[in-house]
Amino acid sequence: MSESPPDLDTALAQLGALLDRRRHDAAREVLSRVLPGYPDSVPLLQYAAWLDWMENRLDEALATIGRILAIEPGSYHARLLLTRIRAEQDRFPEAEATVIDLLKDYPEEPGLYALYARIMLQTFNIEKAERLAGEALRRDPEHEDALNVHVLCGFISSPGHEQRERLRKLLQEHPDQLESTIRLIQSLIADGKTREAYQLSRELVRLYPDNEHIVEMASSLRRSSHWSLIPLWPMQKWGWAGSIGIWFVVLILLRSELLVDTPAAAYQNAIALVFIAYVVYSWVWPSVLKRLLR
Repeated sequence: MSESPPDLDTALAQLGALLDRRRHDAAREVLSRVLPGYPDSVPLLQYAAWLDWMENRLDEALATIGRILAIEPGSYHARLLLTRIRAEQDRFPEAEATVIDLLKDYPEEPGLYALYARIMLQTFNIEKAERLAGEALRRDPEHEDALNVHVLCGFISSPGHEQRERLRKLLQEHPDQLESTIRLIQSLIADGKTREAYQLSRELVRLYPDNEHIVEMASSLRRSSHWSLIPLWPMQKWGWAGSIGIWFVVLILLRSELLVDTPAAAYQNAIALVFIAYVVYSWVWPSVLKRLLR
């Protein structure tokens, strides 16, 4: 006589409790027992997708989301998680398209406005992010993620005393928002906005002076946003592409000696000397600055 599958409702209640307590191993064990008996259960598949997402197994989560949407194309939770994953993968146009579709179906859901605001903040569309966060807060004045986005937008736009106090209060009352704030700093760094990233990281140091990761991040940003490194901005922002661009500009200058009223040899020598000095500066000065600004 074959063994009957475990009770689905009981398993779903167990999974909800286990994931709330972040007991991932136990939740995965429940899924391994129950899911074979209910392979097309959308709630079970949703828990499996969320568990994979929480453990940063994004490919597995996306595969499960595909299974859910094949069974239930309008699944709110699957589409919501798909939006989050696309945003985490920097697939922002796709994430925006998905959250807009969700808002068409759930126009009163404050969490969707907050998520859309977060996506706009990550793409540095600050004005739109602030409007969307405000719309979320109009529907739910205590929505944590909307508060976070609204405060961060204000801080980036005008990092004065009032905005610093708002950021400090937010992180003290909602410490779970620290991770999303650090992700924003990382996005700012990736986009070459080191000064804004440094200002934000400096506030985190004041709140978390014993957090070695935050202190090191702020120290690194202090060096990379120093005024003396402004000439290196193309390489800081675009890496090798920036270096190639500088080489290209130098080659153009060396070939344009006929456009100036200067002997060709003198002109080329001057350009070559300036370029050599720039190369030496780019190699040496960042290391010197690192020692000076410890």
